Amino acid sequence: MIPAKWLAHVSLAAGVVFTATAEYSLARRLGAQEAVAVMLPVAIDAYAIAALKRFRAFDIALSLLLMCAAQVSAHLLDSHVMPVNGWLVVVVSLLVPAAIWRTHALARDEQPAPAEPNLLDVIQEVPAATVERVPETARELAAPVLAADEPRTRVSVAVPDDDDELIADVRVDFNGQIPTYRDLKDRYGIGQARAKRIRAVLEGELS
Repeated sequence: MIPAKWLAHVSLAAGVVFTATAEYSLARRLGAQEAVAVMLPVAIDAYAIAALKRFRAFDIALSLLLMCAAQVSAHLLDSHVMPVNGWLVVVVSLLVPAAIWRTHALARDEQPAPAEPNLLDVIQEVPAATVERVPETARELAAPVLAADEPRTRVSVAVPDDDDELIADVRVDFNGQIPTYRDLKDRYGIGQARAKRIRAVLEGELS
């Protein structure tokens, strides 16, 4: 099966050859020389091909109308149905300018639009920003003093003689742990001041 695209090319080529003969004959009948008469079919057929290529409805209709006008005029003259007159000369004279105008209009529409600049190219064209370094002055920071580095001082609390026995009992009863003031007061029935003294002695021993 022959592709439709090939058939379209064959139809266009055959039509151009057939119409070009009548258009050339028309130009010769109107008094154009041989070299100049060839330009009439070239102008009209080139416009028809451009219109079909761009497939613009207006231009396809107009190009076919110009070809038909040339064909009808040529056949009327060849068959001696109509003589050469002023109106025929006017019509044929307008065929070429109309074909030139529309062919250039189609060619202008075919020009590609300017491509948008690539974002990467724009970034590369931007000059790199220069950063001036400011010399930094060395700052001497004082070394932190950790609590573990500080020398521990053993707290010595003056203890009355009558508290020695109670302190020994507290060590046994609380298994070496430091009781609270309330525990001391509730368990041994002592006051706040004596409980503070005993607790201070125990804390000094464990520090």
